[in-house]
Amino acid sequence: MPASKAPLEEVVHFGRNSMPLFSTFQKRFCRPGDEHAPELWGYNEQPMRLFTGPGYFVAREIEHDEVLIDYTALPAGRAPSWPELSPNHARLGRFIYDGTQDAMRGVSHHVSVGRAARAGKWLDNWFVLCRDAA
Repeated sequence: MPASKAPLEEVVHFGRNSMPLFSTFQKRFCRPGDEHAPELWGYNEQPMRLFTGPGYFVAREIEHDEVLIDYTALPAGRAPSWPELSPNHARLGRFIYDGTQDAMRGVSHHVSVGRAARAGKWLDNWFVLCRDAA
């Protein structure tokens, strides 16, 4: 997350995952209203959002250069342009986001890779993110 971004200002990361269908998506992040908070807020923008929900998450550093995308924690707020907050067990999101956590590691200034886990067990799902240069 660029330091130049204000609280609740969106930063888009374009993503691609290893799943055969619906493999492109975006993870959208923002800083909470408190610019010193140790977490980021985010959600997933993808073509099936109407059916799955936005997949809200809280992101926090777990190790140097590693971030946990935690779908088990709902953010306390959202950027003004984002969809309404909804729990990840609602709609078809219960099959995608509910109980899921992604471990993500940076490989360059704009690119990161990650792997999903559910209930503490690694899934065979990988993804790559590329932060928008804007």
